[in-house]
Amino acid sequence: MRTWRVGSISMGASLLFLGIFLLLSQLLKWDSAYVLAGWWPVLLIVLGAEILVYLFLSKQEKPILKYDFLSIIFVAVIGTLGIGFTVLQATGLMGQMQSFFDSEVKTADLPSYSHQVGDDVKRIVVDSSYYPITIETVTDKEVSVFGTYRSSSTGGKPLLSNPEDYLMTIQKGDTLYITLKSLPDSNGWMQSGRELDATLVIPGSKSLEILSDYNEVTLKPRTISSSWEVSSSARVNLVLASSEDLTINAENVGDIQGEDAKWQYTEQTAVSDTDINNEGIPNKSATLKLGSGQHPITISHSDQVNVSIKN
Repeated sequence: MRTWRVGSISMGASLLFLGIFLLLSQLLKWDSAYVLAGWWPVLLIVLGAEILVYLFLSKQEKPILKYDFLSIIFVAVIGTLGIGFTVLQATGLMGQMQSFFDSEVKTADLPSYSHQVGDDVKRIVVDSSYYPITIETVTDKEVSVFGTYRSSSTGGKPLLSNPEDYLMTIQKGDTLYITLKSLPDSNGWMQSGRELDATLVIPGSKSLEILSDYNEVTLKPRTISSSWEVSSSARVNLVLASSEDLTINAENVGDIQGEDAKWQYTEQTAVSDTDINNEGIPNKSATLKLGSGQHPITISHSDQVNVSIKN
């Protein structure tokens, strides 16, 4: 009387076909992840064939039926993994996982931007979003942007290829608007942080207004001959020379730092909810004058102002 062990043939066939598929993936340069996701239906064919053979033999003789539980568990595990790979592939998660593991985080140069501004432009408005930005001046009439960014890349392709990928500029009347865009990102669930650190150089004769989403702003006025305004920034760093001709007006800021700066503080006559910082301490207002103080820089509603004066 013949003994029939259910599961042995399935396990043997599973190992055979898996070995063949993996060997072909190495020789033909197939993607192993897609091979594992695509070969598992063979298990169903083998199991179905084994059942049909058993039913055929059971009509001619009465075999002793035994279950090879180890083989059955092995086939079930492989089948479950195959179904899992198929689900990942169908939902697109397989491609995202592949891109995630193939990617690497790099720091690259921003595509530089340069633009000549005419005398009709009197004012420049900068929206730096939530990225840190450094503002410097030149004596000519050129606006330029450069810097670095950090992000993950796949296949060695840079994330940014031209200035329009991170920068928008438009002129309306006598105002030039400059906006730093958010870096491109995928909609997948595995995302890496992307950072941008830009330097904007503008003519010192143009008025400047900076709008930020509580990021860090560094100002290096140097050749300024106009008025500047900064609002809603987490930290404003002022790098100044003692020979400059400036008046720094800090209005409703959380903290003022700078050992060499001689600030003239304004007494708060009335304190409202908007004049109190997150720590429950009233905000400060003060004025710092260098030289005759001809050119004003106004900083309002910022968490911190830090002044560094160099001789």
